[in-house]
Amino acid sequence: MNTTILNHLINHANDYALKYNIQLSDFGITSSMIYSIVEGCKRKTIGVTLTPHNEGKIDVLQGKTIQEVFDYAKHYDPVQRAFALSLVNALGQHAIHNSIELQEDIRSLLSKNILAMTNKDDEVIFIGNLKPVVMRLHKEQRVPLVFCRNKEHYEKGVYSDIFEYEHIQKNNIAIITGASLIGSTLDALIKLSPKNSIRILAGFSAGAHPSWFKGTGITHIASIAITTKFKASLHKDQWDSVFSYPSYFIKVE
Repeated sequence: MNTTILNHLINHANDYALKYNIQLSDFGITSSMIYSIVEGCKRKTIGVTLTPHNEGKIDVLQGKTIQEVFDYAKHYDPVQRAFALSLVNALGQHAIHNSIELQEDIRSLLSKNILAMTNKDDEVIFIGNLKPVVMRLHKEQRVPLVFCRNKEHYEKGVYSDIFEYEHIQKNNIAIITGASLIGSTLDALIKLSPKNSIRILAGFSAGAHPSWFKGTGITHIASIAITTKFKASLHKDQWDSVFSYPSYFIKVE
């Protein structure tokens, strides 16, 4: 690819919005997440991603239309990139609209699929600490290795993200959180991972339509079908409730 994966997704999302005359109807930023709500074809959908704390000034979100938000994402501004990703996710959820089979909560679904893809004593690399999934894999005698930015709670099996590029070259299955799309982190990880390895993009930040990831190197999408009612939970800082929503695990074709 000659562009970042985020830009690849933005192009798909923008084409979809233009084709179906979808509009940005609401957006906002809370202490935990940035959200966007789009409207068109007699329905509304929401997309979210984590607020990128410690990555620059958290200020007013720029852009009031879909095109403006995507234009601001061209700048090296993590907050604006996150805003654009939340909008991509909102448009992706709008495009999905009941076309994907929904299953149990994301933590259970992701754990089940990883276990089916691996054997006892297999290493599984996590870019981002999905603790409940990591704990389940430990119990099932897998060897999860976590690389994250939590500078205060490193322990056995949990390491600084400065080492993730080194270790992904040695591993045949990686679970990468959707927030890695904000920069070009995901692009670098995919280029470094072994050919024909399994690369699962996971979490609420991976809400773009699975077909939009074709050609990116991502092999599977594990995400959540969030409804617009989630906005109320965000403003109460009850974002953990997102994990109670139905989820899906899709192979990228």
